[in-house]
Formats: sequence, structure tokens, C-alpha cells
Amino acid sequence: MCVFMVSCTKDHSKLYGTWEVVSKYYEGKYKIIEVNDSIQGKVLYYNDNTTVIREGVGKEYYVFKNLKKSNNTYVDAISGATNTNDSKPIIELNLKHDDTLVATRYISNKPLEEIWVRVKE
Repeated sequence: MCVFMVSCTKDHSKLYGTWEVVSKYYEGKYKIIEVNDSIQGKVLYYNDNTTVIREGVGKEYYVFKNLKKSNNTYVDAISGATNTNDSKPIIELNLKHDDTLVATRYISNKPLEEIWVRVKE
């Protein structure tokens, strides 16, 4: 799983909603919500041909659980998936458009970008 950071305006409401990953390597659908003043990313669906996660089947999974604003970015203060001592974030979300996020995951301090698009509900 991954951990996230998000860049946007002070109004986080543009982050909230359901997002689908555009990737040729895996399928992912996440819902960004607020729970008790904490911005969380719940996994609705994930399939990388080795692991399949479906909402409502077994344990709940989160890609992040506690985003906190740092400068113009939101940093995952407590990872839902991985504990790390790295000085860099593991992932960064950049709100490019109301319906598009650029998610940059850091794996061994190397960036890997993904595009997330909003699912109209």
C-alpha cells in the first residue's frame, strides 16, 4: 500500500470524494473523507494481479489516515499502511484540477507518479 501527501488550497473539501487511479499496472479506487478532523483515504478497491482488496470484504484498508498541512502540502502524519523513518514523504498528492490529482509515491526515495481522477457520484 502507499502513504500520501496533498497540495491544494486551504479548503480541503476539493479533496473529498471518490478517486480512481489511472495506471497500466494496477486498478485502485479510493475515497478521501474526513473523520474527526482527520483527512483519510479509504481503499474501496485495489487489484495488482497479486493482491485484491474490496470494500466490505474483510478488514478496512487506508492509503493514509491522518493528513496534516505542511506549507502548501498535506503530509500523511500517520500512515495507514507503513511506518517509516524516512525524511521524505512516501507519497504526495497534488490537486491539479478539481477532478485530477497527481499522486507521487516515493519508493526508496525515488518518485513514481500516478494520476487519480474523480469518480462522479
